[in-house]
Amino acid sequence: TSGAGGATVDDGGAGKPTTARESRRTANEIAGVYAVLVFIVLRFAQRYYAFSEKRFITTEWDAPLTTTRDAYLSPWKFEALKQCALTHPKLRVKGGLNDNGFSKTRGFVVKFNTEGVDEFKAKEEYACFREVFDDIRLPDANAFVMNILLCELGDYDQYNADELSVGLHLDTTVGIYSRHMFIAHQVSVLYASVPNDMRGGALEVFPYGDGDPRLGTTPEEVIAPKENTLVTFRGDAFHQVKSYSTRTGKERVSLVLEQYKIDDEMYPKTLRFHEAFKSNMTMM
Repeated sequence: TSGAGGATVDDGGAGKPTTARESRRTANEIAGVYAVLVFIVLRFAQRYYAFSEKRFITTEWDAPLTTTRDAYLSPWKFEALKQCALTHPKLRVKGGLNDNGFSKTRGFVVKFNTEGVDEFKAKEEYACFREVFDDIRLPDANAFVMNILLCELGDYDQYNADELSVGLHLDTTVGIYSRHMFIAHQVSVLYASVPNDMRGGALEVFPYGDGDPRLGTTPEEVIAPKENTLVTFRGDAFHQVKSYSTRTGKERVSLVLEQYKIDDEMYPKTLRFHEAFKSNMTMM
């Protein structure tokens, strides 16, 4: 047979000889067909996975969007909790989460289920939060996410009222091994430290509606943070926190408790107890 450019492969007399170049072209075509088929199968699987993901919402339809309790704790109890939160060693540890609009926040989070409640209470570093947890806890909630969140200061002279410290989101951070989305039943925020001269920083709350607030939609509730105020809102309410600034350098710190009602079938997949340090947090 001839050289590299014109090499032929004898088919044993069964027909026209096939060149090596044609054989390679045929193999490439087959590989291309297989690649397309694999891509189609993967896309189908991806779409099936996305469409089969469920959102579990347990908040009653007639639950109020928000409720507010001023002077939640007695003055001396609040001062003790405030100092505990501000000086908590875990609050100053930076973790590594995505930036996704939450680069101005950090803190720590504890996730636990009913069996993990005693473990949470037994840890001395959380002793100052026990009473608040017991008071807010819903009798039929069985999974919890408690976090202490610090919103870092912005430059006072470059303050932009349109910016966000925490972007628009739902609270779906329950510790559970599942691809489904479990939306909090109820969320409570206790403002532990708020600068007296703070500009901005409002909590804006939107109803769940059709599953996603329209861009530019006006929030249904706008709540100005105030120390020792407990704000509770529906777990299925979208919410965000506006940026803020202050000349005093005082930090804004919040205690947040998300409560979930996980059904009996999925409950065994919840985390008993888990702690993490986080930066760029999505909670208030």
